[in-house]
Amino acid sequence: MADGLIGNSHSIEKSEYYKKEAELRTDKVAFMDLGSGLSIASATILLYLLFNNVKTFEDLKTKKTLTKTATFLWANLVWLLLLPGTYCFYVFRGARGDYPPFADSVAIPIMTQIPFLLFLLIPLNLFMLLTTVKTNLPARIFIKPAKYKMETILWEIFFGFWLLLNLFCFLGFVVDGDHFSILVNLFFTFILLTLRAGQISRYEQAV
Repeated sequence: MADGLIGNSHSIEKSEYYKKEAELRTDKVAFMDLGSGLSIASATILLYLLFNNVKTFEDLKTKKTLTKTATFLWANLVWLLLLPGTYCFYVFRGARGDYPPFADSVAIPIMTQIPFLLFLLIPLNLFMLLTTVKTNLPARIFIKPAKYKMETILWEIFFGFWLLLNLFCFLGFVVDGDHFSILVNLFFTFILLTLRAGQISRYEQAV
């Protein structure tokens, strides 16, 4: 059998496979992923607003953060959702036919990403530990200082950067229809706002 043939006699060359796949590809899968991603994101935000009885932006401004202990506990527990999420993401796409039949495109990313996600718990907890030093939690989640000082400006820039990065990740997860990652991302938006509020609350607060 020629080197270009994969598997048994019913297989086709890789180049021929990719050519046919490109010819038959439509936007159906992309729209399916985007639609499901938007649905999960919208439902998550809606449930948060309903659960916290938020009807106006003024209601949202009065909501408080978690305590330090709860922040650490829930951040770690929610992060672990990425483990089954990784499995579901690749298994679903493999069953849907997103990957070539001649390659093991599911097991490898699952077995490499899961240990990496567990390893990331170390920098995650270190980040939260350093950003909760001498903080006052719980605090109003959208708290502002009475007057901005150099320290508060630097903290706003610092957390602004991480929130912006988190937003870019969120958009990517929505486009990919990565359901578990969307849930975790939205929760960590709340965690970042909690850490910011804890630092800002160290200084004189505005009502």
